[in-house]
Amino acid sequence: MPEQTDKTQEEQTTPDADWTLPETIEMTDDVQELFTNAMNGLVGVDYVPLGYMGEKDGVYCILCRATVVYPDAKPYYALVYVNDQGVQNIWDIWMGAHSEKKD
Repeated sequence: MPEQTDKTQEEQTTPDADWTLPETIEMTDDVQELFTNAMNGLVGVDYVPLGYMGEKDGVYCILCRATVVYPDAKPYYALVYVNDQGVQNIWDIWMGAHSEKKD
């Protein structure tokens, strides 16, 4: 028989269940420094941090406004994952008109 827990099945299977979530999304000095160091040397897209979303196993998730560096580029959002080794992953979030297929 499976061990009983206080968590519901949904809580147990949610991929983000192990993330430590901050009380606010405000970028702390430590998270800002980690982000700045990780992004150092990354070119082609300008990432402006909007908020600190959480931490898991030393990886920090930061919501950013991203803009490709060329004239008239439209900004979009991205989740940038960083740790003390640098950028671990970037997930672009396309919303509204950006997500519609163009002919």
